[in-house]
Amino acid sequence: MLPALNIKHYADRALYFNQEAFSKGPSKSIYKQMFSNLKLLWTLRNERFDMMIDLEAIETWKSSLLRYIFYICVGAKNRVGRNSDGKGFFLDVKAEDDLFGAVHEVDRKLLIARALGAKTNDTKQEFYISQEDRKFINDWLLDSGIVDSRTIVAIQPGAFVPTRQWKSEGFIELAKKLYRKHKAQIILTGGSNDKVVYEIKDGLNDVEPTLAIGFPLGRLGALLERVQLFISNDTGPFHIADALNRPYVVIFGPENFHRYGPYNARSKSRIVTGMKVSCSPCLKYQCSTHECMESITPDMVWEGVESLMKDITKRTAL
Repeated sequence: MLPALNIKHYADRALYFNQEAFSKGPSKSIYKQMFSNLKLLWTLRNERFDMMIDLEAIETWKSSLLRYIFYICVGAKNRVGRNSDGKGFFLDVKAEDDLFGAVHEVDRKLLIARALGAKTNDTKQEFYISQEDRKFINDWLLDSGIVDSRTIVAIQPGAFVPTRQWKSEGFIELAKKLYRKHKAQIILTGGSNDKVVYEIKDGLNDVEPTLAIGFPLGRLGALLERVQLFISNDTGPFHIADALNRPYVVIFGPENFHRYGPYNARSKSRIVTGMKVSCSPCLKYQCSTHECMESITPDMVWEGVESLMKDITKRTAL
């Protein structure tokens, strides 16, 4: 199930399903996941769609087979999507897609729009935030004792894919430095099941960070509007900061940063990458060595943080 998000600004209706059953990621109980979505498949089939557009990459042949079965079950007349290294052979309209190429993910999705004849001159991203979400965050910040007169830094230490998660000790060291040098107010963000957030909180007794756990995406976006800096692993929330043109530092390990790096806020962002290893970039969900992420030191990340903090403290002082 996707996190709750007000999409009425963009779409007439939304139906949700467990994407893991039709993509990479954990394969445990995959057949149970698929059967749990039979009701959804039946609902979609009854819609008798003229066209089905899939914006996501097809990263494995297993995913290719599952997508094919899914599309057949839905029964749309035309199937449109990305021919990721030849894995979208069953699509009627294909956008060619090189998984490890240097094309950004936003531009890859726009290739699909172009393949359908749409104009894509305006490439600026947008993340809609409702006034209700802004009011909630304003009240939450007041209740949490967080004030605009001091620098606010949010840190996202978790990641959906474990191989993209940096060590918790590094985040603890960064938060302590930000508190000591800049008197920063630290907010730890994450999902309801991100155990690493509580682990880092326990290591920051002197800093007393505030937890923003399990926020729906709209509220998370409203929160990121209010922070001066966001520090994150290579995971979804940093793309929200990017769309909102907020300053951020993102830590990249195994993934292709050309594909998933900054798009809008390049001048206000810093990418910190690990050493190049023989298997990178990769799509692994688990890794026995985690070599690329282990090579990233707190000093490497701090260099990116400080280069942004110089401008942030100047603006705060004005």
